[in-house]
Amino acid sequence: MNYRLLILVLGIFIIGTDDFVIAGLLPHISNEMNVTIATAGQLVTAFAIAYAIGAPLFGTLMMNLPLKSLLVISMLMFAIANTLSSVVTSYEMLFLTRILAALAAAIFTPLAMTASASLVPDKMRGKALSFILAGITMGLVLGAPIGTWLGNVFTWRYSFVFVAVVSFITVIGVLIFLPKIEREAELTIRERLKGFNKIILLTLCVNIIGTTGGFMTYTYIAPIITGITNVENISIFLMLFGIGALFGNLVGGYFTDKIGAPKTLKLSLGGFAILLAAFSLLSLLNPSTFAIIMVSIVAILWGIPGFGMNPALNSFLISLNPKQAQMVLSFSASALYIGIGLGAFVGGGVISISSVNYVGIGSSVLVLIALVLFTFINRTANKKVKSRFS
Repeated sequence: MNYRLLILVLGIFIIGTDDFVIAGLLPHISNEMNVTIATAGQLVTAFAIAYAIGAPLFGTLMMNLPLKSLLVISMLMFAIANTLSSVVTSYEMLFLTRILAALAAAIFTPLAMTASASLVPDKMRGKALSFILAGITMGLVLGAPIGTWLGNVFTWRYSFVFVAVVSFITVIGVLIFLPKIEREAELTIRERLKGFNKIILLTLCVNIIGTTGGFMTYTYIAPIITGITNVENISIFLMLFGIGALFGNLVGGYFTDKIGAPKTLKLSLGGFAILLAAFSLLSLLNPSTFAIIMVSIVAILWGIPGFGMNPALNSFLISLNPKQAQMVLSFSASALYIGIGLGAFVGGGVISISSVNYVGIGSSVLVLIALVLFTFINRTANKKVKSRFS
């Protein structure tokens, strides 16, 4: 694997850290800023919405700008936003700096995926994408706990200082180690959007529906697991999930290169649906050692297909329009964050009309819908390819 990918992974890692760490800091921010927990939670919402809007918007407007320069500028803006987050004195200013950080992240993430695919041969593209996406998982498994620990030992402001320092290191690394990467042929925005066809749109819907299903369960995983096991502190289960997610990224990349993106994505969605449904089935057990063991097994397994589908899906999207990979990946990143936001909303709706025990089943149904939709999309894409050569 090209060693230059490591600096891109570092950038994605610290973006993932910044995204996930805020949840662990909400009580401290709430107290210092004199706002409720619910109001403080809107910082997460602001980040997700800004990212979802910013990724396709900037990905389209900046198509003809130098890739390396954009990586440097966006990560520098991200570092500055987090530096400002560490010193602001009002909730309103913190809200604005979170939006600025999200917009910078929305530029950097799809660019990093585009650059990773350009730095390796086509046959290794799946591995390269999984390597980059593993950075987000490491932000969940390692970065967020470090940032939360800093926030608890010192103040929540030091968590943003940590993010800012690593971001500045990433800027230097990109400047020194990343080569100049050739951009796609210069086209107008209208010409680029012509290549954004129905198959790409439907594949992005697969991303949104599948992510919504996964984050329906992840958002409410604490009450789900506590209800099954009677264990209040679920940190060990989240660590197991993180390990599975990290492994899933790597396995997904490996199988994308070996058996192809479509087969890998189908297997991932099918396995993911089964494991999500397992959380509802496990709620039938009485709290016991056996229940804890079963939840532990499901916790480590569900991250594998859940994150294994990401490199396959992004590799499939690139194959649909390789000349405009950056634009396609920016919309993919946006779809991911839309799914994250919808997961919390839909999961909350399921709980309000039934109970938390039905969230797993609801998640499974959505992921199965994503699987059926992708099966249709893949058949349509294959027919179009055959018609070109017939």
